[in-house]
Amino acid sequence: MSFIDLHCHTNASDGALSPEGVVDRAVNYKLTHLAITDHDTVNGIKAAQAAACGRICVIPGIEISTTWQHQQIHIVGLFINPECSYMLNLVKEQNGKRIERAEKIGYKLSRIGFPNAYERTKAMAGDGAIITRGNYARFLVSVGGASSTDDAFNAFLKKGKRAYVCTEWMEIGTAVEAIKQSGGVAVLAHPRRYDLTNTKLRKLIEEFKDCGGIALEVSSCQQGLNDRDYLASLCRQYDMLGSVGSDFHSEGPYRDIGRNIDLPEGITPVWTCSEAKAYAF
Repeated sequence: MSFIDLHCHTNASDGALSPEGVVDRAVNYKLTHLAITDHDTVNGIKAAQAAACGRICVIPGIEISTTWQHQQIHIVGLFINPECSYMLNLVKEQNGKRIERAEKIGYKLSRIGFPNAYERTKAMAGDGAIITRGNYARFLVSVGGASSTDDAFNAFLKKGKRAYVCTEWMEIGTAVEAIKQSGGVAVLAHPRRYDLTNTKLRKLIEEFKDCGGIALEVSSCQQGLNDRDYLASLCRQYDMLGSVGSDFHSEGPYRDIGRNIDLPEGITPVWTCSEAKAYAF
C-alpha cells in the first residue's frame, strides 16, 4: 500500500464515490497525499479539500482527454490552480464535447434495447456530474445489460463496439499548456493501457516531453511488474519524473486507492518538483 496516490476520481466525473467519500476512504487507508483528478472537470476539488480537515493533503488535479494519432490519450495535471481562468476555459470546451458524446452514446444504447439511457445515466450520476463511458458502464450493470463495468466496455463501449462514439479531443500540447498556465505539471497517465507498440509509445513520450510534459505515471493498479519496470526504464531514458496513481473509480477487488502503486527505486518522484513544494511531501 502506497501512502501517496496521484490519480483518483470522484462522482464529479465517473467515480462512484463523492469527494467526501473518496477522502474518507483514503484516510482509512492512512494515505498522506491524494490527488483528485476527475475527467475534464475541477468540480470535486473544493469538496474534497474541505473534507480533508487536516487528515490528509488533497492535491488539486485534473485528467484531460486528448487525441494523438487517432488515439485517446489522458494527461493528468497535478498541483493546478482550479480557479485559473485558462484552465476553466479549457474545461468549458471539453464539457461541451463530453455532453455531445454522452448524448450520442445514449442514443445508440437506446436503439439497441436500453431506452432513455442518457437520462437514466445522468440521474444515476447526480447533478453536475460529467457523463463518461464509465457512467454508462455502471448504468448497464445496474439494468442487467452487463455483468461488470469491464464487461460493459467490452460489449458496448470500447472502440468498434455498438455504442462507441469517436470524439476528436484537443491536442496534447493544448492540454499541457493549460496545466502549465494553471501552475501545475503534466503527467502522461497509464501509458501501458494505450493500444500502442513500444515504438509508438516512445514517440508519444517524445512528443509529450517536447510539449512540456515532465512525468510518466509509472505505477498504477492492475499493472504487472514487467510494465512497471519498462515504464521506469523509459523514465530514465527520457529523463522524466515518475508518478503513481490508482486511477480509482469504485470499490473493487483489483483497483483501490493507494493499492499496488509504489514507485520503483531510482526514479525521481514527481512530488520533488518545485510546483509540489506547497503540499508538504
